[in-house]
Amino acid sequence: MSLPIQNISLLDSLSSLRQTGRSTNSRNDRGFSDRLDEAVAGGTTPVATLQKAREAAQVLSMQMLQASISIAGDSPITAPSRAQSSVNSLLQAYLAQQPARGEESSTTPQPQLQPQPQPQPVELAPPPPVSAPKQIHETRNTAWLDPIISKASLKYGVEASLIKAVIKAESNFNPQAVSHAGAQGLMQLMPATARSLGVRDSFDPEQNVMAGTRFLRDMLNRYDNNLESALAAYNWGPGNVDKSPGRLPRETRNYQTRVKEFYSSYTG
Repeated sequence: MSLPIQNISLLDSLSSLRQTGRSTNSRNDRGFSDRLDEAVAGGTTPVATLQKAREAAQVLSMQMLQASISIAGDSPITAPSRAQSSVNSLLQAYLAQQPARGEESSTTPQPQLQPQPQPQPVELAPPPPVSAPKQIHETRNTAWLDPIISKASLKYGVEASLIKAVIKAESNFNPQAVSHAGAQGLMQLMPATARSLGVRDSFDPEQNVMAGTRFLRDMLNRYDNNLESALAAYNWGPGNVDKSPGRLPRETRNYQTRVKEFYSSYTG
C-alpha cells in the first residue's frame, strides 16, 4: 500500500525540532508527530510521480531527521518515539515504491525503428515491335497525275511505276519545282534538254512528263535496259557516264538508290 505525500517539508520539521531543545523532548516528539501525521493524511500526490531529484532529496531529509531524533534526548533511546515510528513508516513506504536498480531502464520503452520503404522496381516500357518497312505515303494528292503517267507509259513503253518513282525522286510531285542547277518541273528537265524534246513549257505537267519519259526511254535503250546506268545518265548526263562509268558522284549514287526504292514500293 502506497502512502500519499504532498509537499512535505521535512527540513522545516527538523528546524522546529532543534529550536525546542532537549528539555522538551517528549513534547517536541508529540508536536512533530502530529505535524507529520497531518502531512501524511492530507497528501494527494503519489510518490511515484515526483521527479527523481526531489525524491532523492526527501530520502536524504528523512534520514537526517531520523538521525536527529535519535540524538535529541538526554539519555539513549531504548524504544522508538512516535515521531521516529512515523518517520520510519514513511521512509519504508517511500522506499518500497522506488523501482529496483536496473528496473526502470529495463521498462523504459525503446524507440521503435521505422522500416525504411523499399525502392519500387521501375517498369521499363517494352521496346516498340519491329515492323515491316513502311510503304511510301505521298504527301501530295497524285491521283490527278495518274492519267498523264499512264499515257506516257503506253506511248514510250516505260513502266508507270518507274515513271512515278523518277517524279518522286526529282520533284516530289511538285510541277513548279526548280533545282539549284536550273532543272524544272515534275521530271526536272534542263532547259536545253526540254527544247531538244520539243517542250514549250516545262511547268506544264503533261509536256514535262511526256518529254521526261521519252528521255528516260532513250537512256534505257542506250544502256541496253540497264536500270542503274540509265538512271545515272538521267541524273548526271549520258556524256559523263560514258567517260567515267565507274566514278559516279555520291549524289548520283544516292539518286539511283532512292529511285529504285520508290520503284520497288510502287511496283508492290
